[in-house]
Amino acid sequence: MIRARKRKKTVLNDAQIAKIKEIYNNWQSVETSLYSDIPELCKAATLEGENGIRANGYSLAPSKYIEFIDHDLEIDYEKEMARIQTEMREILKAEKASQAMLEEAFRGIGYGID
Repeated sequence: MIRARKRKKTVLNDAQIAKIKEIYNNWQSVETSLYSDIPELCKAATLEGENGIRANGYSLAPSKYIEFIDHDLEIDYEKEMARIQTEMREILKAEKASQAMLEEAFRGIGYGID
């Protein structure tokens, strides 16, 4: 039996549709100054060139052309790890308190957990 997989659908709102339309119209415009590539969104690929469509084996996969930004480089790891450590200390403290309350409740009904 073949099961059809449900595909995730992306629904664009009016503002997103308007932005896409603006980018497309600017790209299509004779006045080239209206269009510019936007990292992680769009890139005007050409047939020729080092990163052209021909050089990429005529593949039209967006990942071959669109620039992606490594957002991990923007993370302050020391600060983030300090925040995570503080959270973990609070979680572990709450867990110990909860465990103590549970042990006390069992002792209270005569079934101590040792």
